[in-house]
Amino acid sequence: MGGWRAQHSAHRNTVTTGLLLCALAAPGQAMGQQIVDTRMENDTAASRLRPEYDQPGIPAGSFLLYPTLSAEAAYNDNIYARSDIKDGDESITVRQQVTARSQWSHNELNMIAYGEVDRYAKHVSENVETGAVGFDGRYDVGQALYVSADAMISSNIEPRGSSGDTLFGAKPVAYGQVTANLKLNKAFDRTKVTLSGHVDRYRYIPRELDGAPIDLSYRDFNYVEGKARVAQAVSPGVAAYVEVELDNNVYAHPEPGTGQRDSTQYAALVGFTFGLNRLLQGEAAVGYFHRDFRDNAYAAVSGLDYNLALAWSPTRLTTVNFAADKAFQRAPMLGIAGFEQQDFSINVTHELLRNVLLRPSVAYSLADYVGSPFHDRFASGQLGATWLLGQRWRVDATATHRLGRYSDPTLTARNFNQNRVSVALTYRF
Repeated sequence: MGGWRAQHSAHRNTVTTGLLLCALAAPGQAMGQQIVDTRMENDTAASRLRPEYDQPGIPAGSFLLYPTLSAEAAYNDNIYARSDIKDGDESITVRQQVTARSQWSHNELNMIAYGEVDRYAKHVSENVETGAVGFDGRYDVGQALYVSADAMISSNIEPRGSSGDTLFGAKPVAYGQVTANLKLNKAFDRTKVTLSGHVDRYRYIPRELDGAPIDLSYRDFNYVEGKARVAQAVSPGVAAYVEVELDNNVYAHPEPGTGQRDSTQYAALVGFTFGLNRLLQGEAAVGYFHRDFRDNAYAAVSGLDYNLALAWSPTRLTTVNFAADKAFQRAPMLGIAGFEQQDFSINVTHELLRNVLLRPSVAYSLADYVGSPFHDRFASGQLGATWLLGQRWRVDATATHRLGRYSDPTLTARNFNQNRVSVALTYRF
């Protein structure tokens, strides 16, 4: 669902960026010699340190603060992402962010506060403000045992052109989100066990169209998920794992006569994690899912489940990230139980110069309506570039093409092609 899912998807979250392998390489005294060298894992175009260009941070007790202030100028040739009314406009976006990172010898705590203000030259109804505050941390309980947690409270909008963008003529759909994760990790020689829980809570803000109030509380949604993973080292740099998951989806304010859309899903996956130095990192898994709905009007759905998140660095100057996964998404309209969504993307980071990074990417999403013959398709291509001007200043430029196609004949006006170009200047205190 395009940007909608990216901002607030209630999905499995089985794709992880961290590697299990540092705790899984080999038993006993041989472990220290066979684990993946984390210095090599970080020596890629996308992640390597650049001391002469990296933000130094401001000391504050046992923390380092990283404040940034950014201003972006953009032009969008189709701000509503529609085919019936195609309007272009210029916009200015101001972003403020402060990150605090602990400098402790043991354990870890990071905090973040973020705010964004968007202002359009002609279409003032598109002016919005968003923001978030949150933290993440890790506590080392004992040898090879640690707990990690994160939480965030945010104020967001549904991007124009996404499946969640259901109000034309009114301000964009806005919602508040609370999300939290808790994870317990324990290593036993060549085996690692991970137990995790995830919670999401969405509350939608009323809107007004032509003086009439629009109640969006029927979209308020709660999501709870629990997972267990057991991983086993099979060779230096490679581990196999089995993961099981149970989730529960509840609409906080169901509308009488529209069907009860609450559901429960279980899933099981078998996969591998990779950490072959910098060359190949990530994970790939395949499995099965089954989802039951509270209302018999919605038939159960089941089938293939999968995820892929790989980073391939053929040279020290280029990193290619491949991602694909399948997930269940709640529907933003009444009478639809939800979507089965598949997302695919390729993102490249290439170090053209030490301080110039190129970031081309492509993405595709297919959302099938549960209990309906209709589907939505979204695709995008983007060329981005980052120019680091010392430790304080950076310039980012992007050119993006997006398209969306709705198979429901009543939604043909929402089919769109959109082009956007932008340049952002960031000062890092």
